[in-house]
Amino acid sequence: MNAFYWDASALAKRYAPELGTDLVNHLFACVAPDKMMCLVISTGEVISVLVRRNNDNRINADDFSQALENFRAEVIEAVAFNLVSIEDA
Repeated sequence: MNAFYWDASALAKRYAPELGTDLVNHLFACVAPDKMMCLVISTGEVISVLVRRNNDNRINADDFSQALENFRAEVIEAVAFNLVSIEDA
């Protein structure tokens, strides 16, 4: 089975709807979490996207809070989702 690497811009579509969200949601529904990965630094980038969208009112405070909670549960704290570190070497 394939593995899926999420960059921050693609992963953010899961938590702040925009063009491409349907495909991201489909992949989350069809792919096991242990076959998905992103860089640790991408978690900060996704949170930054959510903060920007909340600050410019593209998402409201309730949706922002829910998006952060969902992101934390599905990615940051999920045992099966792979957070990958990059080493200088």
